[in-house]
Amino acid sequence: MEVATIDKSKQWTVDDYLQLEEGLLAQLIDGQLVISPAPTTKPQRVSRELLLILQKQLDGEIFYSPIDLYINDKNVLQPDLVFISKANKEIITERGIEGTPDLVVEVISPSNSFIDRNTKRKKYLALGVTEYWIVDPNNATLEIYVPKDEDNPRLYVVKEGNVNSLIDPKVSFNVKEIF
Repeated sequence: MEVATIDKSKQWTVDDYLQLEEGLLAQLIDGQLVISPAPTTKPQRVSRELLLILQKQLDGEIFYSPIDLYINDKNVLQPDLVFISKANKEIITERGIEGTPDLVVEVISPSNSFIDRNTKRKKYLALGVTEYWIVDPNNATLEIYVPKDEDNPRLYVVKEGNVNSLIDPKVSFNVKEIF
C-alpha cells in the first residue's frame, strides 16, 4: 500500500485517512489530520488499571488505543478505551468501530487535553454514547459526561470516591484504584 503524504493544507476524508501507515497515532477531526505523540507512562498505567477493572465488570468488548472509531466521512477518532455491549456488537467491524459505542474513555495528557475536553467530548456526546469519561492522571480526576447534560459532568471524582456507571450497575470502583 502506498503511504499518503501528510498534507495539512487540505480537507482529509476517511479514504485519505485509510491510506496512512497502520499504527500511526493520528485522528481525523473535522477533515484535519491530527497527529499525537504516544502517551507517557503515567497515562498508560492509568489506562491499563481502568481496563483491568472494567474487563471484570462489563459484559461485552473493550478495545484500547489505537482503535479507530468512525463517526462520518470527516471524523475518525482514536479513544483510549471504548466499550461495546453484546447488544451493540454489530458496530465492531474489521476496520474498527463503526457506530455508537456504549462507553468512551479518554485518558488526557498535556498534549491532548484541549481536544479531549472540548472537540472530542462534543463529538462523542453528539454521536449518542451512553457515557464519556475523561480521566486526568495529573490531577487524579475522573469525569463522567452524558448526552443530556453535555457541558456538566454527571460525576466528578477527585483522588478518591466511588465511580458508578449508567452503562451497567455492576460497574463500581473507587477512583484511587486507577491512580
